[in-house]
Amino acid sequence: MLTAVPARSRTTGARLLLCTGPAVLVVGTFLPWLRSGRANRNSYATDGAVRRLLDVDGVTAAALKAWPFVSLLCAAAVALVLLGRLALGAGLGAVAALAAGAVAAWALGAPSRGLLHAATPGPAVTLAGAILTCLGVLACASGRFTGRGSS
Repeated sequence: MLTAVPARSRTTGARLLLCTGPAVLVVGTFLPWLRSGRANRNSYATDGAVRRLLDVDGVTAAALKAWPFVSLLCAAAVALVLLGRLALGAGLGAVAALAAGAVAAWALGAPSRGLLHAATPGPAVTLAGAILTCLGVLACASGRFTGRGSS
C-alpha cells in the first residue's frame, strides 16, 4: 500500500539531495576527464589541452571559459539551501546540474581524437552529481506544487 511522504521528510530529502548532489558534481570535475599522452587531466586542465589541440571557437570556446563557474554555482546553491532558501538554491542547483550534466554526458560519449582520449571517472561522477541534484530539485518542486512543502 502506498502512503504519502510527509512534507517535512520530503523537504529534508530535498535539502539532502541539494547539498550532496552539487558536492558530488564538483568532486567529479576534479577527477580525470581526459587522457592526452600519459597525462590525466581534470575538467579544468582539459580546457587548455582542448584549446591547444583542437582549435575551438564559438559556443565551444564560450563553454570552456564558463566551465569554472559551474563549481561556484554549485557552492552558491548549497549555501542558499543551508541558509533556508530552498527554492532559490534548487533553481541555481538545477542550472548547474543541467549544464554540467550535459557536458559530462557529451564527454562520456566523445570519441577519441588523435592523442586525446576521454577518461570515464570525472564525467561519470559529475553526471551522477547532476542526477542527484535534479532529484533534489524534483523533490523540492513536488512539495511546492502539492502545497505541502516548505521553503
